[in-house]
Amino acid sequence: MKIKLADYLALRLIDLGITEVFGLPGDYNFKIVEAIERNENINWIGSTNELNAGYAADGYARTKGYGAMVSTFGVGELSAMNAIAGSMAENVPVIKIVGAPYTKHINNKTLLHHNLDNADYHAFERAYSNIVETTAFLTPENAKDELDRVIDVMIKTKKPVYVAIPIDVCDVELEASYKKIVLKSDPDNLKIAVDEIISLIEKSKKPLLIAGILANRFGAKKSLNNFLSETKLPSCSFIRGMDIIQSDMKNYMGVYSAKLANKVCYDYMNSSDCVILAGCVLSDLNTMGFAYNFKLDDVIDIQPYCVSIKGKKIENVLINDLIKELENKISYISKENIISELGYKNIPVADDSKLCMEYIYPRIEKFLKEDDIFITEVGLVPFGAIPMKFPLNISVYNQMLWGSIGWATPCAFGSSIAERYRRTILITGDGSHQLTAQEISAMMRNKVKPIIFVINNSGYTVERILCDDVEYDYNNIASWNYSMLPKVFKGDCFTATIKTNKEFDEILNVVEKEQKDKMCYIELITDYLDIPSLAMNIVKHPEQLKK
Repeated sequence: MKIKLADYLALRLIDLGITEVFGLPGDYNFKIVEAIERNENINWIGSTNELNAGYAADGYARTKGYGAMVSTFGVGELSAMNAIAGSMAENVPVIKIVGAPYTKHINNKTLLHHNLDNADYHAFERAYSNIVETTAFLTPENAKDELDRVIDVMIKTKKPVYVAIPIDVCDVELEASYKKIVLKSDPDNLKIAVDEIISLIEKSKKPLLIAGILANRFGAKKSLNNFLSETKLPSCSFIRGMDIIQSDMKNYMGVYSAKLANKVCYDYMNSSDCVILAGCVLSDLNTMGFAYNFKLDDVIDIQPYCVSIKGKKIENVLINDLIKELENKISYISKENIISELGYKNIPVADDSKLCMEYIYPRIEKFLKEDDIFITEVGLVPFGAIPMKFPLNISVYNQMLWGSIGWATPCAFGSSIAERYRRTILITGDGSHQLTAQEISAMMRNKVKPIIFVINNSGYTVERILCDDVEYDYNNIASWNYSMLPKVFKGDCFTATIKTNKEFDEILNVVEKEQKDKMCYIELITDYLDIPSLAMNIVKHPEQLKK
């Protein structure tokens, strides 16, 4: 059966589990948007701008596996570049779809709107080639092959890809059938890797597994927890991956915080004689400033498609296959009985004192529930989340590598659209929120019900504590009445402004009830230099980040 390419694209997206596509319409992408709208199995979700649409697709992909966004040529696609670059850095598979002018105008270099004055129709594709895994510019001749190739690359790498589709190519008729990509480990290499890893674990006195974000991106979270449940192997996680290991797992030591907190985890990691990295990315913030003493040539480093065992690299071994085989083959059960006090300590019942971080994060920890999606904005917020003990099956999103402020608000929109039955809880700072706050209107329009906490501390607090003088004016921002913001937009939303610890306790109880019917948007007013205790420790004791 033959169908038009635009309809074929919709089918391919649906097959990936993408049932909502974010973006903005433009005259070059009408046929793509219309194909999405006429297919009853996929929905168009309009965003307020292309940057927010990219962030929303990122949040959607983190939640559902894959995401997609559509923009028009030139102006639209360039507006989305920062969001797509973030997805590239964070291994989030988003397909960036661009509606382009007719092929005849491209070939003739006709100077049309949204172009540079030299009519270079591939300039923006070249720009994207630096921030996605692969690009394709479709023609009537290559349309199906190139679209299938791009999607296969996204499936394999779990990274964003780019495809530009001229108006006329949308109508190209092609066969609707396609061959699904099948990813398998080399069985011989897999066996070698499993045998060597088991041997090293069984010989070691203090083995340790460290969970990283790629274990989640490549579908190994469940098998990893099964493996740890069987072996009782001591484990911890880096910041990017703090939700991977279930908090009730025996010998789980929480999130690595160098010498600044969680001393049990620090001491064990830096005395382990068999470190197993499971999908870890060793970046600066993720590892607390590279504050570990193991060398890559001495560890077992499990990556999505290969494993390095004490410097010996074995290719064509998939992380999920490897973890499953380890679980099936290993007979080792750890005799360790590590007692690690996870979570914030209980704090006294609230009084009328001024709201502070020391009170906010322990209360948020107790507020979180099983299956929640918890999004922490770039900056100081993740450092408030690191000490938390999370409920089972919670998803925690951060952007600790790319670190683009403003990402979290549209990300919360995307995750709320992806799985409406789950609570999405966002904590963001006022400086970050001002970049993308207009996406609140898209949330209300689409009747999603996230719980949003906006910390109003009058500016870029993370920059204040990093620069030479906390009083520098460039870290100040415009004052907003944040709790009034949703009232500008059409829709139902519960809002409040909180100034004391007692009010915060009271509002959490109210939000618990209100969120069942509507979005909740809560402004939290704190001192301008009030920061999470872990972040304060970093400021006061930077030497603790050393190996």
